[in-house]
Amino acid sequence: MVRWGVLVLVDVLVVVGLSVGFGAWAPRWPDAWLGRDVFPLTRMPWETVHRYRRWGAARLTRRLPERGELFGGQSKSQLPGTANDQLERYLLEVRRAEWVHWLSIASTLVLLPFNPLWLASTFIGAVALGNLPFIMVLRNNRFRLQRILDRSPTT
Repeated sequence: MVRWGVLVLVDVLVVVGLSVGFGAWAPRWPDAWLGRDVFPLTRMPWETVHRYRRWGAARLTRRLPERGELFGGQSKSQLPGTANDQLERYLLEVRRAEWVHWLSIASTLVLLPFNPLWLASTFIGAVALGNLPFIMVLRNNRFRLQRILDRSPTT
């Protein structure tokens, strides 16, 4: 029993450490890395702002913590402005945040070689469930921002 407890504790420390590391590293990523939506950020055919609204993305936005500024990034709790350049900058920050959450989920894959499949799968599922609400809110906001930018005249 102690062996399992130690293994779970190590797994938690590894996943939390990697997730925090990604969050700390993200504000230092070059903006060029975030200039377009590549997988897993690509929009699926079924993804619409209306669908995210039905799923409660706005409610989640008000309930989930926002810690984008923690390591030197930008908070995404409100728009920084309405000018196109401000919205484009904000769009980069939303992409950056979404990448951090996807990488947090992916970080659980390092557990596979060191854990029984059932334990690694449990961690993968738990971390995915914990990050998916954030990803849902970020994707909704990104699609809404992109729609605004696509409609606005270029300056």
